[in-house]
Amino acid sequence: MLAVRWAALMGLAVLAQAEQRPAAPESPLILRAVRSYRAEQHRTEVTAFLQVPYMILEPTSDSAGGLSYSITVKVTDSTGLALLQQSWQNHAPETMRQPQAFGVETVRFSLAPGRYKLDVGVKDSVSGRTVDQTVDIQGFDSTPPASDLLLSPSIRPATADDTVPRPAELRWGKMLVTAAARLQLTPLRSMAYYLIEAYSGPAAEGTMSLKVVDSTGKPLTTTPPTKIQVPAGGGVLKGELDLTGLPAGHYVMKAEVKLGGQTVERTADFAMAGLDQTLSRDVARREAARVTDAGYFDEMTGPQLDDAKEPLQLIAKSGELSPWKDDLSLRAKRRFLAEFWTRRDPTPGTVVNEGRQRFYDAIAFADRNYSEHGRAARPGWKTDRGRVFVRNGKPDDVLSRPAAGRSPPYEVWHYTTGKNRYYIFLDRAEGLGDYQLIASNDVQEQSLPNWQQLMHKEDAIIDISRFLGIELETGAGDGIRQ
Repeated sequence: MLAVRWAALMGLAVLAQAEQRPAAPESPLILRAVRSYRAEQHRTEVTAFLQVPYMILEPTSDSAGGLSYSITVKVTDSTGLALLQQSWQNHAPETMRQPQAFGVETVRFSLAPGRYKLDVGVKDSVSGRTVDQTVDIQGFDSTPPASDLLLSPSIRPATADDTVPRPAELRWGKMLVTAAARLQLTPLRSMAYYLIEAYSGPAAEGTMSLKVVDSTGKPLTTTPPTKIQVPAGGGVLKGELDLTGLPAGHYVMKAEVKLGGQTVERTADFAMAGLDQTLSRDVARREAARVTDAGYFDEMTGPQLDDAKEPLQLIAKSGELSPWKDDLSLRAKRRFLAEFWTRRDPTPGTVVNEGRQRFYDAIAFADRNYSEHGRAARPGWKTDRGRVFVRNGKPDDVLSRPAAGRSPPYEVWHYTTGKNRYYIFLDRAEGLGDYQLIASNDVQEQSLPNWQQLMHKEDAIIDISRFLGIELETGAGDGIRQ
């Protein structure tokens, strides 16, 4: 029986793949299968990484303008019998459609001993164009000395906070690995992380060394043999190799493991990008990542995260913000905010969360236009007009009157789309622009019991009544008659 798990991830870089059957020249996809062994099941576990260049996709014609594509996976044995057939849909923002941007799809499945073929296809939802890629996989006949070599831009131990892996990560035992079909290093990120599983019946000692060779096979970097100790049954060998100064180009890393009288070599290719390419891609990556909930908060500082959380009180449900504590780690705060907005995503099948975008755009607008100054200075979203704007958006109609005699300036906002709501604001600070909400038919807001008297003139009440198309009380009372 074939077991399978898959996940969709995002990243940046390009280039070809070694230690697999070479890609067909016309295929832009990069596909790599990394094998490990599960002795208790006598099966080979395969983790396959598929790199999808976004330039092969066409943006949708709707207002979101995103990229949409389907992935089909098929695994067949040596007789051509299909053991696995599965497909799923994925999306990306249109900003990712550039030469150095790609998505990484991962699929995991286990195999009995034998020879297999993994076929994948990517179909663009707009143009209907399909591209394919294939690799051959040999299931281990018996316990091998080691797994295939895995290279990654980041490998870290999972902690108690890692209930959900970060974007682009997958679990590998007790580790979290950033997925990559082919490792792409840059002058700004020159650390190559490696992982290889070593297998041994009894506990064993040995050595491991790494070598980096160029496209001609010339060795450029070689590490001295390092002593390793593998517990009974096997263990994970992992680390990092700093390749700062390596010129731009294509390379192969070779790991030699000597254990229990056996020597095995595992290889994986990678690339080092040039500085100009790196800088342009880094800007693109940051811009594209910001459209996701996690990416939006990922690079915020502690004070910026606190500022992003504070206005959530305008829309949060009762008790929803209680898990937030001032002493939370930056990572915990970022996760809290991302999860808060994921629950409010009006289009969860897309990368962009329009609800989050609208909210913070409204906060920025309110701060620009409704901030109050002086002794009681407040950011715009904390003012009455700012609060109403953030919750309801731009009013359909606005009545704005300057001061006239004893009557102070006032504004009336009228929303006619959906529920018919109005809000009457009065500048009680002698024309300083500090407008206070004095009356509304919104049940979430409170009207002042003497709001009509604050207007000082019955003409103002009549003016507002005509604007709203309703009759308002002109004398003292509980407020509003319609």
